[in-house]
Amino acid sequence: MSAEIQPDEVVSFWRHMQERFGTTTVNKGDAVEMQIIAGVLDTLGILDKERFLKSFTTTLGRKIYTPFDVGSANDTWDLWDQVVVCVHEHQHVVQHDREGLSFEVSYVTDRAARARFEAEAYRSNLEMHFWRYGTPARSRPLAELLHDYGCRTEDVEVAAHSLALANVSVRRGAVLNESTRAALDWLESHSPHLRAQQPAA
Repeated sequence: MSAEIQPDEVVSFWRHMQERFGTTTVNKGDAVEMQIIAGVLDTLGILDKERFLKSFTTTLGRKIYTPFDVGSANDTWDLWDQVVVCVHEHQHVVQHDREGLSFEVSYVTDRAARARFEAEAYRSNLEMHFWRYGTPARSRPLAELLHDYGCRTEDVEVAAHSLALANVSVRRGAVLNESTRAALDWLESHSPHLRAQQPAA
């Protein structure tokens, strides 16, 4: 069984990722802009305001809005979840750097593009889970989360297929996402005890 992660490890890990990708973190509940977005989503019937504020981490440019204080677990976000979502959100930063302004425009206006971007970021979830536990994560539940992002059933199915294929390479030890590589470099150096015991060759 993997060792438990400690609050100071989570804080140090987030600091590393922020320095590596040039990001800042803001508590979502304290951000006026997040309150406004939450109200709009609620009014449009896309997502309940309280659920958006408490259950979803949101990245805009290089600013990551978290529904938790980093390193402090709550009923929704345990410490390892905070590590995984950090990697997921930083893959969105990678997408922003790669695509430029078209990333934000496509993400907001094109549901199929949004599903593709999220499927790529959810690959980090798969990669992190395999490193931590030594077993593949179930990819289908990750794809199903895209219903909460306003994606159509057909977009969810494409994402589910993409994530299932990703899991094949993840099980073979492939780490493709830039954010995951940065995360695992740090974890291997600073918290190797968190990694699943690998079977002997």
